[in-house]
Amino acid sequence: MLLCVVRVYRQGRKLSEAELRAAVGVVGDVRTQIVQINGKAVRQAVCMGGSKESLPPLIEPQLTGISPLALGLEGYEEAHTAEGIVFYRQGWWCRTR
Repeated sequence: MLLCVVRVYRQGRKLSEAELRAAVGVVGDVRTQIVQINGKAVRQAVCMGGSKESLPPLIEPQLTGISPLALGLEGYEEAHTAEGIVFYRQGWWCRTR
């Protein structure tokens, strides 16, 4: 099922309700999977638009809410900075199209 996915945080700061409603989402198929990272099994959610990832993976996602037309996932997103790799809190607001 295709969903419109909006990122809830920007560099760890939660967006306001007005910013969330104005945000342009990414349309894709949301899937969860288990991947091996440094020999450790890690859960992640991915949003696939077409045949490629449309958003960075959401690491160790947890379901935070569900309704007939939407669901919420929260976890962590990896970011590469000048200081190295950092992990920011991230959430996805997934709505039906």
